[in-house]
Amino acid sequence: MKGENGEITFRVHWLSFTVHASRQDALDIYELFFKDLFGPLENLGHGGRGFKTILRSALQFKIYLDPIRNDEYFHYEIPGNACDHITWDYYQGLDLYLRSNYADEYKYKRLDFAFDNIPFTPQDVEFAIKNDLVRSLAKRETLHVHGSPFQERDNGEIGTYTVEFGSSTSQRMITVYNKRGPTRFEFQMRDKRAHVVSCDLFRANDISEWFQIMIGHLRDYIDIDLPWWEKFTNSIGRAWITVSNPKEVSMENLLSWFDQQISPAFSTIVDTQPPEVINKMIDRGRYRRGPRYDLILGRNK
Repeated sequence: MKGENGEITFRVHWLSFTVHASRQDALDIYELFFKDLFGPLENLGHGGRGFKTILRSALQFKIYLDPIRNDEYFHYEIPGNACDHITWDYYQGLDLYLRSNYADEYKYKRLDFAFDNIPFTPQDVEFAIKNDLVRSLAKRETLHVHGSPFQERDNGEIGTYTVEFGSSTSQRMITVYNKRGPTRFEFQMRDKRAHVVSCDLFRANDISEWFQIMIGHLRDYIDIDLPWWEKFTNSIGRAWITVSNPKEVSMENLLSWFDQQISPAFSTIVDTQPPEVINKMIDRGRYRRGPRYDLILGRNK
């Protein structure tokens, strides 16, 4: 099916899970499924979210280790940019590995699923909710709208709009926005709902089944009595295909950050300082950079 900006695509946009097992088990899972994609882990030197240790790799992939309380468990957090580089068969393999080795000792804690290039706008969803054209478990007072009429979208168009429906403390909510350009529809699930839906998704025989599975769970939460919704929910989605790898994305992000934040100061140094001063700065940078840039440098071991 064609949306207003091309074919609908879909993807896992956030995944987190907790396993009641040892620290070494956490590292083994990363070595088996993720190291070749995201490179070595870096210890951030601090904790958070009830853990003493946080390990991070490319694209903000994080593992939380050493819980403050004495329980033995760990938590994985894989944000959207990292999820974009994990193919469906990796999710399938990960789920099979967790089921086989940890049985009832693991839980998916958060799953975000995104649909792109959909045939309606955030304003359409706002209109439907305000005019009682929605059947949903969410209450109308959980509708939140954010508009920035002069903010530039990622594709250069002017004006952004975001509609959120559902409580952030509940197990399900939706967000519809156009900051990227084309409209994106995100279905966010937490706790028990995230676990149930993740299991359904990752145990599918093929990614071609994902769209139908997710539409079914979405319509359990919300249905809209308008033609554009019927067109969307009856459509056949196309799977998101990654065209770049985490190393390339990390390098692009580094270059973009340097160009925007550092290049004016660096150009001044180059124009005013002798080569030996600049070379010493570069050498000190090599000494201080640690493992954070190992993926870009090709040091994945």
